[in-house]
Amino acid sequence: MEPTDVAVSVNQQLSADPLPFARSYQLEALETALKQNTIVYLETRSGKTLIAIMLLRSYAYLLRKPSPYIAVFLVPTVVLVTQQGDSLMMHTDLKVGKYWGEMGVDYWDAATCNNKWTPMRYWL
Repeated sequence: MEPTDVAVSVNQQLSADPLPFARSYQLEALETALKQNTIVYLETRSGKTLIAIMLLRSYAYLLRKPSPYIAVFLVPTVVLVTQQGDSLMMHTDLKVGKYWGEMGVDYWDAATCNNKWTPMRYWL
């Protein structure tokens, strides 16, 4: 395992090995998010996605199949769905689905949602 990988101890406790280029405030936000529900409010281009990636890498063992757990990453624009989804696919080994309004998601029934989301453990 490389030093930048997220490790899970034998007793399944979370331990995040931070990425070497993470800034101190990003690591502080990650530490807080590992302990409790957290909303990170930072300026554009301040590294919120990196915090999310490190957090998802910390919880990845819970998100892999077979597992009832999922993660949702919400973004305000369709352009960001693609951009953030690509970043998550590049920096995690999680399956990433990308969904937005023009795909008709507002009209999906429970069966359609299950068919789309079951293969994914994370989506935008």
